[in-house]
Amino acid sequence: MNIKKIITFALVLISVLIAGIIFFEENSSAKSIKTLQTSSNSSNEKSSKLKAPDFTLTDTEGNKVSLSDYKGNIIIINFWATWCGPCKFEIPDLIDLYKKYNGDVVVLGISLDYDGPTVVPQFADQYGINYPILYGDSKIVSTYGNVTGIPTTFIIDRDLNLYRRYVGYRPSTVFEQDIKDLI
Repeated sequence: MNIKKIITFALVLISVLIAGIIFFEENSSAKSIKTLQTSSNSSNEKSSKLKAPDFTLTDTEGNKVSLSDYKGNIIIINFWATWCGPCKFEIPDLIDLYKKYNGDVVVLGISLDYDGPTVVPQFADQYGINYPILYGDSKIVSTYGNVTGIPTTFIIDRDLNLYRRYVGYRPSTVFEQDIKDLI
C-alpha cells in the first residue's frame, strides 16, 4: 500500500470517529438531561423546569463552594481543563461576562484537570480568571449528565433551574442572550 492510500484511509477513519463522537454526545446529552428530569420532584408547581443538581466542591483556595450558595443569581457553570484549546477561547468571554454583570451573574469554572491543584492556580493567574474555579471529580461529571466533552456549559436561572446546556465552544453572544432572557 502506498503512503497516500494509508493517509487517506486514516483521515476517513478519523472523520468517521469524530462524527460518531459528536452523534453519541448529542444523544447521550439528551438522554442524561432527560434522566435528570424524570428523577426530579414532579410535585413542584414548576414541574416543567428541571432543578440543577446541587453540589459542593473545593475551590482553588481550599474553600467549600456549593451551587446553592448562589441562589438568586444567574449562574454559568463551565466544565473545562487547562489543556483544552476551545476552553481557553471561552475564558476571556467568561471573565468579561462576570465583570460586566457584577455579581448578578456568577460564573463557576469547574476544572476537570487530572492534577488540578498543581496546574490550575498558575493557569488561572496567567489567564487573569476573576471568577471561582472549582475542582471537579467523577461525581460532578456524572451528576451533570456524564459530561464527555469540554467545554460544556450550563446556564442556571435564579431559582437554580437548568436553562440551557452547551457542549463545545460558544461565543459570548450566546451566553449573553441567555442572560438577557433570564434577567
